[in-house]
Amino acid sequence: MSLRINKDNIAFVLPESRYAVSPRIDTWMDEDFTLHVTAKIFPELLTETQSYIISRNGMHSGISAFKDSYGNCNVVFTYWFKKLDGTMIPKQIIILLKENELNDFNEYTMICDHFNDKNIKCYFNGFEVGTIEYDNDEKTSYKNCFYWLGCGSMIGGEEHAAIGEFEYSLTFCLNKALDILDAQDIIDSYYDKHSHIVFDNNMRKLNYDHPLRDNFAFLTDFKNKNRYKIWDISFSGNYIQFYIEKSIYF
Repeated sequence: MSLRINKDNIAFVLPESRYAVSPRIDTWMDEDFTLHVTAKIFPELLTETQSYIISRNGMHSGISAFKDSYGNCNVVFTYWFKKLDGTMIPKQIIILLKENELNDFNEYTMICDHFNDKNIKCYFNGFEVGTIEYDNDEKTSYKNCFYWLGCGSMIGGEEHAAIGEFEYSLTFCLNKALDILDAQDIIDSYYDKHSHIVFDNNMRKLNYDHPLRDNFAFLTDFKNKNRYKIWDISFSGNYIQFYIEKSIYF
């Protein structure tokens, strides 16, 4: 099962748990992190303006898509940095999607090694497509910022929202830099190997003995949802919820 997100169906994760059962997750991408989303892009709906598949708001960092002047579909991995002179700059990896990769689910992963190599490796369907290096630059902090799906942010007016239309089947974020093979193991095996059923309707929960259990900010496959929120397999309390204008805390 999957979920289609568009301007009428935006989703996000708050920077803190609504049930006070986990630590704040707003700064979990400021150091080591692994961010993943499996999503389908609809090329006929893309424009030359970037729209975000997943993002952190403020100076938008995350994964976005756009159509270039030749009509080709491009995906962009972005993170913002502060240079030594105080200048703020984005660093990006841009990939061109092939015809056989359109209108299908693809896997997008960003893995940041902050303490050793000072880089963010970007992967498409498990293969590295580029590396963002930042040896002497400071990563932008996203303290108090949300995690958004389907836009850059709905805070600050729709003209700045970078809204898109995408279909999602899996997303997760951890405060740990995984090896791509370990990330791929979660992508491929979270359902049968790393989780178990806890309620009716096949609602699943991450296994208690999973070694990364405390590192997940959220993990969802969009299979179970109601009108307010989407089931979080990591059971961290940081569930994905649907955006309601002027009522984001409920």
